[in-house]
Amino acid sequence: MKLHVLTAVTRPWNLNVVAKSLETAAERVDIDLSWHLRFDLGRESLGGQALKNELLDEVTDGWVWFLDDDTIVHEDLFVNVWSAIAPYSDVPAVVVSQRRNDGRVLLAKPRNVCVNGIDIGQALLRRDLIGNERIPESYAGDGEFLQALLHDRQDVIYMSEVLSLHNVLSGLDVASRQTA
Repeated sequence: MKLHVLTAVTRPWNLNVVAKSLETAAERVDIDLSWHLRFDLGRESLGGQALKNELLDEVTDGWVWFLDDDTIVHEDLFVNVWSAIAPYSDVPAVVVSQRRNDGRVLLAKPRNVCVNGIDIGQALLRRDLIGNERIPESYAGDGEFLQALLHDRQDVIYMSEVLSLHNVLSGLDVASRQTA
């Protein structure tokens, strides 16, 4: 399977940790993975949305995953997702549950795909599902985008597993940045 991982980078000090987790997960499956990065060190792109859209414009096939630069990939992500979709050739998206910063888990369910709900980084999307849709350039843009794509769809797989640690690296201090 072809997977394009799209990352808007505002915290480059996290990239070694994110890359290692992505590599570990990818080693466990037969996957054609390409990681696309776009840097915004001045944080001029609101929520990274413009950068994500630029990266999306470069991708024409396969699956798309928006991986934030503060997220660690669970080593079982690709094994579990590919196993779930293997029997279905036409599944347009897979959504996994999200562990919040306070430790609570937001289950992957249709009603949780909304603004301030499941983050876009918890969904793997077929490129043809996305079509010409783009992420609105606002902090709510990720949720609006995901909701527009998945609203009322009955063919999406929702998984109860937490398969990435969303925002886990967002609080790194300066000392941690130097070792990451």
